[in-house]
Amino acid sequence: MELDINEQDPEDMDLTDVVLEYDDIVSAISVLEKRRDELRTRILNALTEKDIDVLIIGDVELRRQKVEWKLWRINKLKAYLMKKDLWDVVESVDRKTLSKLIEKGILTEEELQGTYDVETRYSLHVKRA
Repeated sequence: MELDINEQDPEDMDLTDVVLEYDDIVSAISVLEKRRDELRTRILNALTEKDIDVLIIGDVELRRQKVEWKLWRINKLKAYLMKKDLWDVVESVDRKTLSKLIEKGILTEEELQGTYDVETRYSLHVKRA
C-alpha cells in the first residue's frame, strides 16, 4: 500500500485536494489498523502458546502485559452509587472516574464487589532496543 502524504500546509491547499487526501489517510488508517489487529492476535497467540511475556527479535522487543479489566454491571453499580450520592459524579460508567474515586478512598474495591466482572486481557508493547 502506497500513501502519498502531501507536506503542504492544508490552509494553502484547494479544499478538494484536502478532502481527497483526508479520505486517502482515513482509508489507509483503516487498512493499517485491521492488519495491526491481525498481527497482534497472531503474536499474542504465539506468546500465550509458548508461555512467554517478552520476545526480542533483532532490535525489537515485544512485551505482553496481563491486565485485569472490570466489566461494570451498570444496573448494580448505578443503584449502589445512587445510595452513596455518587452517581452524579460518575454520570456513566467511566473507568477513569471510578478509579479516581477508589484512589481517593471515596470508594473501595471491596464495597464495589458484585458490581463488575473481571476479564483478563493482554496489552502488547513494542520497544526498539
